[in-house]
Amino acid sequence: MQWSRGRRRPPLIGELLIVAALVVIYDRLRSLAPVDVSLAVAHGQEILRLETTLHLRVEEGVNTWLAGQPVLRDLAADYYQFMHETIALSILAICYLRRPAVYRPARNALVLTNVVGLVIYAFYPVAPPRLLPDSGFVDLVAQAGFGSNHGAITADQYGAVPSLHLAWATWAALTVVAMTRRWWLRTLMGVHVALTATIVVATGNHYVFDVAVGTTLGAAAALAVGLVARRTAASALAEPA
Repeated sequence: MQWSRGRRRPPLIGELLIVAALVVIYDRLRSLAPVDVSLAVAHGQEILRLETTLHLRVEEGVNTWLAGQPVLRDLAADYYQFMHETIALSILAICYLRRPAVYRPARNALVLTNVVGLVIYAFYPVAPPRLLPDSGFVDLVAQAGFGSNHGAITADQYGAVPSLHLAWATWAALTVVAMTRRWWLRTLMGVHVALTATIVVATGNHYVFDVAVGTTLGAAAALAVGLVARRTAASALAEPA
């Protein structure tokens, strides 16, 4: 009986409200947080110094290289701008329709990821590489025509840590692992994580440090709500012939 209840879909209206909170209300809440620009810039410079010490500082090199590749630059900007939410919300919708037993922990993990991200943004603002003064980084997403703010929420500009692009991509990959045993789908999502990591760094929007923190956040949220622990049982659900 407990397993049967777990397979029931929650009411659609409530889930649509949760999605609206993730996509719209979340950004509005972030916009209300005061931003100390000088502190955010200082944090960004600290991250670069730390990466230099650890021999992980590759941001300038990949940013400069991508800036000289017009076709790849535009493709990367499009991927950064459109695929982040499109892939994640599509997987959430498919999970709701096809794998209701997995849906609740998947949804809870995504909500937890955003809540933790909001807290970090509030207490540890970080300017992305493209906003560091005299750094030489090129804002490739802005060059592609999406605007220097990459959206209407200006406070978002100083919330580089963690990279929610990576947190959501990691969540999406783990959700697909929980949903299916099909190796090609799992591999495709692994490629999505790797591609997202490369693009957010190369476009000047995040540091390698952000990638690590965002990936860790997505994985930790999935583990905390039981999404990862349930993957074996969930994958055993009947699949289409």
